[in-house]
Amino acid sequence: MSCWLLAVAMEPEARLLIPLLEPAPALGRKPCFSGRLAGRQVHLLLTGLGLVNAAQAVAAACERLAGLTAIINLGCAGAYAGSGLKVGDAALANEAVLADSGLLTSQAWHPLERLGLPLLRDSQGRDHYHRWPCDPALNDLFAGARPGIRRGVFATVSQVSGDPATAAVMEQRWGALLEDMESAAVAQVAALYGLPCACLRGVSNIAGQRELDVAAGAGAAQEVLLALDIEAIYLSSACLTGGHRDK
Repeated sequence: MSCWLLAVAMEPEARLLIPLLEPAPALGRKPCFSGRLAGRQVHLLLTGLGLVNAAQAVAAACERLAGLTAIINLGCAGAYAGSGLKVGDAALANEAVLADSGLLTSQAWHPLERLGLPLLRDSQGRDHYHRWPCDPALNDLFAGARPGIRRGVFATVSQVSGDPATAAVMEQRWGALLEDMESAAVAQVAALYGLPCACLRGVSNIAGQRELDVAAGAGAAQEVLLALDIEAIYLSSACLTGGHRDK
């Protein structure tokens, strides 16, 4: 049976989903809720904000939960100015990057490859430094529930962009759509455990501008998942009644 871990940093980013689930025992000392969504068993884990919280919580869940088949990171993010995204839009990550890790000198920033120290060597012998790919099949599943959803690079940072000029540097460095604080950490842990991962975010602000609409951003991401849930309910009903979907 399919079983998803939904990794969400903060309770306001899961307000549409939590009422549909039941409280469950904590995982990694973090609040957890369980139930069925999108036709699957799900465990929604409130990881806490930032890279360390996200990695710790998701790793604890991977150790404790038997039968996990995928990890989904949900939340809000800041859209880079060149992305064309606006507050309330949703997007999927083709890959999440650790955007502000690396080697910093007084003259320039250099990527982790310059140090020759990969963060992970996967089961196929590939070295990973900054970039953590997301699962194309999961992305296609979500895109089917929200046709036209944008896909691209998510830049995960420890220091959020405090002005447009700083945001522009990150956008140009990585060719990213969005800036967030957890996606790459979740994707890295998923890679460690050999689990497919998707990162689904809604836009709460323009990166470098601090006027946030968390409800709009988080709502956009949750609505994609809920659209998948409606799809699952429809298909289940059609099977029970012997009906079929109109083409």
